[in-house]
Amino acid sequence: MPETTGISDQTKKVLIGVAAAATVAGVGYMAYKSFSGSDLDKDLEEIKSLGNLKFKEKQYAAAIQEFTRGIEKAGVNPKNKNIVAMLYQNRAACREKVGDSSFDVLNDCLAALKVDKKYAKAYLRAAKALHDIGKKQDALAYLLAAFTLDSNLNKANFDFFGKLLTVEPVRLSTEFFNNLSNLQLSDCFIGKPLKIEEVKPSPVALFRIQQWCDTWDVLDLFKTDLTNFEPDVLSEDQKQYQLALDIFKKGKYEEILDLLTEENGYAPAMILRGKMLSYGINPNEATKYVDKYGAKIDMLIREEENEERKKLMRDSFDVLKIELMYTMGDVDKFLQALPQDDKDRLFKLNSFAAIFVFNGCVLDTATTSHEEQMMADTNNSNRLLEEAVKHGTLTPHLNMIASFLKLCTCEDYGDVHRRIREMEELTEQRSTHFNLVLMAKVYMMTNNTESSEKLLNEAAKIKTRYLVPSRYLQTADLHVHKPEAERLRLTTASADAAISVDPYNFSAHVLHLLGTNGPEPMIKKENYERAMESIRKAALFAPPRELLMLKRMIPLMNAKKRAAEMLDMY
Repeated sequence: MPETTGISDQTKKVLIGVAAAATVAGVGYMAYKSFSGSDLDKDLEEIKSLGNLKFKEKQYAAAIQEFTRGIEKAGVNPKNKNIVAMLYQNRAACREKVGDSSFDVLNDCLAALKVDKKYAKAYLRAAKALHDIGKKQDALAYLLAAFTLDSNLNKANFDFFGKLLTVEPVRLSTEFFNNLSNLQLSDCFIGKPLKIEEVKPSPVALFRIQQWCDTWDVLDLFKTDLTNFEPDVLSEDQKQYQLALDIFKKGKYEEILDLLTEENGYAPAMILRGKMLSYGINPNEATKYVDKYGAKIDMLIREEENEERKKLMRDSFDVLKIELMYTMGDVDKFLQALPQDDKDRLFKLNSFAAIFVFNGCVLDTATTSHEEQMMADTNNSNRLLEEAVKHGTLTPHLNMIASFLKLCTCEDYGDVHRRIREMEELTEQRSTHFNLVLMAKVYMMTNNTESSEKLLNEAAKIKTRYLVPSRYLQTADLHVHKPEAERLRLTTASADAAISVDPYNFSAHVLHLLGTNGPEPMIKKENYERAMESIRKAALFAPPRELLMLKRMIPLMNAKKRAAEMLDMY
């Protein structure tokens, strides 16, 4: 719709910048015009009014002629820039109606912005034209500039904004899997965190350690050894392993790889080294290690005389193999190849695979978006737990996850209450950190803030290092309904608390980014590099599923920067 004659009182007010997702106070822009009363100004106003009338009468070709006449009459250095900018923008609106090319529409919008660089509607129309010619990233920047200048444009164009944030499906290839730790960063157009090579000892993913240890009730070798390690003869390799277990108990996970050398030939130590490599900066090193020593580990397992310990080692090695997989297809293929008469093994590995998938650590190649991937993870986890039930009885944690998955997918209101009650009973029976935090999450989903806070306070009594970040992150949800300034401050505090324990926690850095940068549609220079470093740190240990979300954040941050630059606000 072309601009109408004159400027309303509302337009003369300061226009507040607005978030891409929510309205927040930003930098305003005062649209104004100063009429000298000259004949030229009067003529341009009359031409614009006539052009607008032709537009309303759907005489678009005639309207184009009028707006063109006004532009030519104004000359190359018009005094009344506001009117001339409107003439260009209104002509662009007419060009859309008559089917002129998107390039013609864009040229008129850019001409309007050259005259008046803070003209919100011209940015909006330019964004749509840029999208039409395939310039998606440019379109996003222009749209954010429009949102910054005029908050009223946000809601009306929210779907368009979402379309610009849509990313291409993840391309899975042999190269991807051979170089996952590098590609998962470069695929998002970012590199590793600054000076990460200088961090000693090298950091590990506490998130991955937690998902493994949350299945403590699905026994494997290390969880048994952490409670009771008593070898018959303590060799040097076993001493190494025993010290590694002691360090694990103390939460100094980063130091384990310095102890478990590649020369260690004790099977449990070799498997634990593989696990810690998989939790490290470059999980591809774990794949290389298993490829190199897998045959030896298999031989050592076969030679173990103690049948219970042999079974524990085999289960632990199988769990490690699952942890090195990146697609749902690989996980299914592995599980289907297991001996179908070994019910205990099928139960344990289907159970662990369900949790592995639940946490977003594999990709379903049939999906093309973060949302589709999350739904696929829910369905696949549920399917794996149903398979596990065929071979054994679900443990308390597995029952908790099963109830939560059903809660997330049930449609009947009465069924929702039944699932919540099931989870409450499980939490009352076994008040582990995992159960308390997950139940707190459910209470927040049903707006029961008081009960959620009570459970989180109970969870705070458990100090195990790998558990603490998830509690801090869940605490951030308590502030969701508070006034925006307070919410952002408290959200940032929760993120900072998690980062103090786990410096490369994916969710904490995303939360910190949202809390410190806020939802504004542009970003100031002093915040841009800090925000990009938060994303780099988030990507270091992000589960594959969450990399899809990061792929949205990178172009968004760059578009925010460009929008601020165009408006002289950077």
